[in-house]
Amino acid sequence: MNLNENQSNQQEVEMFDIKQVLERYMRHWKWFALSIFTFLAMVFIYLKVTIPVYNTSAKLLVEDKKSGGGSGELAVFSDLGLFSNTSSLANEVEILKSRTLIERVVDDLDLQRKTLDLNFKFIGVKPIELYEKTPFSVVFDDSLQTENFTFHLKIDKKDRIEGQYTLNDIKSDKKFKINFDEQLILPFGEFVFQKNPEFKAGNYEFTFMSKDRAISNLRKNITVNSISKETSILMISNNGTVPRKSEAIINSLIHQYNIDKLEDKNEITQKTSAFIDERMKIITGELSDVDFKNMRFKKENNLFNVETNALTSLNKESSIEQEIIKSGIQLDLAKFVNDYVKEQEDNLEILPSNLGFSDPSISGLIDTYNELVLNRIKILLNSTEQNPMVRDIDDRIKGVRSSLRKSLANLMQVAEMELKSLRAQERVYKNQLAQVPEFEKEYQDILREQQIKETLYLYLLQKREENEIAAAAYVSNAKVVDYAYTEIVPIKPKSKIIYLAGFVLGLFFPAGILYLTSLLDTKVKNPRDIEEAGLSYLAVIPKVDTLKQELAANFNPYSPLAESFRMLRTNIGFTLPPNEDGKVIFVTSTLAGEGKTLISTNIAHSFSLIGKKVLLVGMDLRAPKIHEVLDIPFAEGLSNYLSNASDDWQSFLKKGDDNNNNNNFDVLLAGSIPPNPSELLVREKLDVFFESAREIYDYIIVDTAPVGLVTDTVVVSKFADSTIYVIRANVIDKRMLKIPLDLIEQKKLKNVGVVVNDVNLDRTEQNYGYGYGYGYGHEKKAGKKGNWFKKS
Repeated sequence: MNLNENQSNQQEVEMFDIKQVLERYMRHWKWFALSIFTFLAMVFIYLKVTIPVYNTSAKLLVEDKKSGGGSGELAVFSDLGLFSNTSSLANEVEILKSRTLIERVVDDLDLQRKTLDLNFKFIGVKPIELYEKTPFSVVFDDSLQTENFTFHLKIDKKDRIEGQYTLNDIKSDKKFKINFDEQLILPFGEFVFQKNPEFKAGNYEFTFMSKDRAISNLRKNITVNSISKETSILMISNNGTVPRKSEAIINSLIHQYNIDKLEDKNEITQKTSAFIDERMKIITGELSDVDFKNMRFKKENNLFNVETNALTSLNKESSIEQEIIKSGIQLDLAKFVNDYVKEQEDNLEILPSNLGFSDPSISGLIDTYNELVLNRIKILLNSTEQNPMVRDIDDRIKGVRSSLRKSLANLMQVAEMELKSLRAQERVYKNQLAQVPEFEKEYQDILREQQIKETLYLYLLQKREENEIAAAAYVSNAKVVDYAYTEIVPIKPKSKIIYLAGFVLGLFFPAGILYLTSLLDTKVKNPRDIEEAGLSYLAVIPKVDTLKQELAANFNPYSPLAESFRMLRTNIGFTLPPNEDGKVIFVTSTLAGEGKTLISTNIAHSFSLIGKKVLLVGMDLRAPKIHEVLDIPFAEGLSNYLSNASDDWQSFLKKGDDNNNNNNFDVLLAGSIPPNPSELLVREKLDVFFESAREIYDYIIVDTAPVGLVTDTVVVSKFADSTIYVIRANVIDKRMLKIPLDLIEQKKLKNVGVVVNDVNLDRTEQNYGYGYGYGYGHEKKAGKKGNWFKKS
């Protein structure tokens, strides 16, 4: 046989094994059907009693610091710094999940209260949370805001309220009865129940949570995540049992987020306005002093047309004066802001922004400083100054403040240098005005100072207006892409997956039990176990309801039991030596109770039916039972022959089938139970018996003792031409198959053929072909209706 043939045979064996496994499980298909039905019913009940949870989500576009500024009509204000945006996406995520915003949502939607409708609970319908339209409301004092309590209410059609309360998860034993609008006094507070337009009698549950618990519960359910790294769109999600409530929560959160951003912007605007107002008061005073000085100078020197003369004389130096003015403004602004930073060094207040510094880095540092201060304030709402995030922001604020002061110092230094240079140029032109009287030069100094103060005043006035416009024209850096929307399919329980899991469990539960049972059960079940042990079998005797104490052929000649003995009779011929008269067939087993007597009796009877002269010998001298099977009176037999002096063993014979006048079937009973069976069986009279019996009978069927218990059968095995070894299914352990194997190997038994007795054909693989074609040519009679599970 070549390699390909070996592989082909191996594949056939594997396919055969798979088929055997499938058939073994398919025989129990009714149990599988019941298990699947049970698990699916459990899934159905579970889905009925489980409240579905839906996912509600919204999308929010947040412009980060890399995003562009404003557009459209508001783009004309871009030079005022209205659209500066230094927000970070990660920071916005934390702000949206902050306790401060969640608390605002709880207050906005009154999420501390919850009402459940229990009217359909008794028929398996899940409790329904009533949102927006509740049948009643509960009024109580604000001092109970920190408590957690629940009212279990039953309201009848007469508006009478009966209920119990649970306080901090401890249920009260006492019940209360009250009407609507009456005051209910309980140990922890006073309550009044009021009807709403949607009132309806029934069973309800009203729960009030403390604000801390309501905030904690809501924070656990809300998730904020970025959709992808390439976009600045945030996904805000909330899981809940009431879609409209979840949608309201998310929309309220977005609304509160925008309000929070507006409040931050207003705070910066107010700080900036306060700073400008303070500086304008100072400039107004200084400008008044300069105006008074100018008026006094003119009055003292009688100069009323000096302005015209001075302006004419100073046309050449006008450009330089403008530069001096600009530099002076930058120097004063730098001094103002520097002094303000020094004053607020320990207070961490917001700095004024959009003051128009010529150095853009200073404006950027001020914006960064303000953003850090705002973030620090928000974090401290839910934390302490020992928080690592607060410490990190403090370090960053110090760094920004240091950089700001350095930038302001540099600006002041540059402005002073520019003023020094411009005044040097101015002196050149002043030398050209040497002809101008000294008082006129003094007047020009006064006039120049007046112009600087006026210009600075107008500049601050302009910035104040710009700041107000910026506040009025503020646009949030967040845009709602999609408002809150609830998916139709609940996220849990996932009915399809659970039904699939129930089906799989229903399929594998009985399979696991069957597999575990077969794994732990070491009993011989069928001929396959016999073949795997290395033994060959002659026939399979099917299982009947009880062991009939009569011949199988007489009981029902068309039954599987009778047919199996016919098959055994045929196969026995292949185990006997050819051309010998008076063939002796021993029937034995490993243990008592395996059915060897019933089988030996039916084998003998089966041979007699085909005209063979048959003698059935009871050689189990310790526990004879042939007389019980044949239903004949107990009488003397083989033991009496062996123990008496007479050699006439035929005098002990009995007819085995008198009912049918069968003269071919004789029986030699075991006789009286002797005290020494083994000694009797070794007497020479047994040799004489077999020699004479062989001459008279075609077949001598000998019912012997079990070989696993006594040695009687082995002692007389020399007389046998063939041995039928009976193994009863579901009785003998597979490990005991070693006994017949050892006896065969040691040649203590001759021509052994195994008969598997009491096999349940309905539960046995049909590949062996021992169904025998029962009922062929004979109409099946309706049997008794039994348990259909047993048949499986």
